[in-house]
Amino acid sequence: MNLTYFTMNEDESYKALYDYKKGTIDPSEIYARQLCEYAVLHGVQYRLLSNEMEEDTDMLIVEEVGKAKPLQDEKTYKDGITIEFREYRSEYDMPILYKLTMNPYDNPHFKAMRYLLKDYVHIPTVGIRKRDSAEIDEDRACYVIYVTTDTY
Repeated sequence: MNLTYFTMNEDESYKALYDYKKGTIDPSEIYARQLCEYAVLHGVQYRLLSNEMEEDTDMLIVEEVGKAKPLQDEKTYKDGITIEFREYRSEYDMPILYKLTMNPYDNPHFKAMRYLLKDYVHIPTVGIRKRDSAEIDEDRACYVIYVTTDTY
């Protein structure tokens, strides 16, 4: 499987942004990325508009939101895949609640999907919170799951 990020031009044609060829990206990562409403790629934040497919290529159609704005306590991760759970309060106030690092040799993107699929997620040391949105931050090698204070 291949994965390509596209933006839509004004004439509704697509322009390829990023292309991941078969063998350079794990299929689990392709699916996990499709579960994220946002992506940070090379310093730019994108919002997912649609998931599409054509033959052996999965396509993510995105729109540029703008330059990625660093949040408090941001860190770039080097070992494994990390999920940051952040409480969404406002555009610039999203404190980190918990970090979960997955073993890089134990299919981490597949394990991340368990959290990305949920409407409500149990965060260790915090409890159950409502998922607001999720982001793949390729620049920092992590997924970010934004949650609200809502519980069941």
